[in-house]
Amino acid sequence: MKTPSLGHSFKNGDLLSRALTHSSARTAPGPSGDNQQLEFLGDAILQAALSDLLIKKHPTSHEGELTAMRASLANRHTLADLGQELDLSPFLRVGNDAARDKIHESSGVLADAWEAVLGAIFLDAGYDLARAWVEKVYGDRLAQAKKLADQANPKGQLQELLQARNEPMPIYELVESIGPDHEKIFTIRVLLAEKEIGRGTGRSRKSAESIAAANALSQI
Repeated sequence: MKTPSLGHSFKNGDLLSRALTHSSARTAPGPSGDNQQLEFLGDAILQAALSDLLIKKHPTSHEGELTAMRASLANRHTLADLGQELDLSPFLRVGNDAARDKIHESSGVLADAWEAVLGAIFLDAGYDLARAWVEKVYGDRLAQAKKLADQANPKGQLQELLQARNEPMPIYELVESIGPDHEKIFTIRVLLAEKEIGRGTGRSRKSAESIAAANALSQI
């Protein structure tokens, strides 16, 4: 079986095979026959690895800034780009109908496959090597995370994601504002169908809303 050049040599090749198998081409009954569980695992490992690496790269940044940076690096657009850079599409196994629709070239499937590969690396080699792999494939993005977060539009990204899922629009609600007028600190929560999905704190309502949206994006 031909495999993509990932920069990791698998001891257990079955893990990589599973990571590259879309649900439309499930090779065994149940969820263990495709990459969905590995994607779920990879998402959790990515959150931990990025948190770890961002603290190392940006030691003076506070929690809100780190959350925004992590969200900018872990969104579906970035993960799809990483999947393209690794040239995963030709190696993804999909069902016949999905192949005709070229689903293996879609950004969502590429992002999911990239996370599944990370989950497979974690199971194959452990957290330290998985984190090192994340650091390698992200490259300069980690050092530029603050700039990327500033350029990102997490509120727009959250609205776009919820619209794609036919969900209601998010509502931003002020939780509290503390401090004198010239240096107030605002805490905002974002609600979806009256349920809190993210919270952020900033020196303006706008920045607090952006951080809350970034936090929500990292959770859903």
